[in-house]
Order: sequence, then C-alpha cells, then structure tokens
Amino acid sequence: MKKEILFESYVLLFDTEITIVSIIEKEMTTHYGHLWRQIFFAEGGTQLCDNLPLLFRLNLLQDIFTDHELRDLFILVNIKNTLNQQSTISQDDFDHLKYFSHQLNKKKFLSLSI
Repeated sequence: MKKEILFESYVLLFDTEITIVSIIEKEMTTHYGHLWRQIFFAEGGTQLCDNLPLLFRLNLLQDIFTDHELRDLFILVNIKNTLNQQSTISQDDFDHLKYFSHQLNKKKFLSLSI
C-alpha cells in the first residue's frame, strides 16, 4: 500500500471514530447524564472497537444507527485491526472507509443541528 493511502486511512479512521463518539455522546448524555462514560468504559474497554458489542446491546443506540450502519461499524473494526497490524488494506476497504466517514459526518451534522 502506498504511504499516502495508509496515512489517509488513519486520518479517515480517526475522523470516523470521533464522529461516532460525538453521535453516541449526544444521545447517551441526553438519556443517562454525564456519568454514562464512567459506566460505559468501566464495563467495556478504552477503545471504541472494544466497546462495539456493548454499544449494540443498548436499545437506545440501536435506534440511532441503522442495520447497515451497524454492519459498517464492524467493517470499521476490521479495517482498524488491519491498519494496527500494519498490513495492507485493499482499495475497496479504503473506499468503504472514506464513504462511511463521509456518511457519518453528515449524520453528525444533522444530529447536532437539531
């Protein structure tokens, strides 16, 4: 993989995770208050991908993300694992990451503007 694509993949992954956390933060704070972080991260792990299974057991979050977005989030974890292993990722994975990042940013904008 070219270094430019590897670097851009990390940037997109980071941006996507920030967007996901922003969406989740708004919903969880609205429904559970600011203590939700301590409960959430004490039960799960410190990284978002460690907490994905816990995220989707919460009914509130199942209403936020569509089934397609949930599937995309698990693809995101696979991409992150691939990048963490410093293996090459396919152009399809990179394109998927870029598309999903764009979609989540639109969703974040819409949820924050309400």
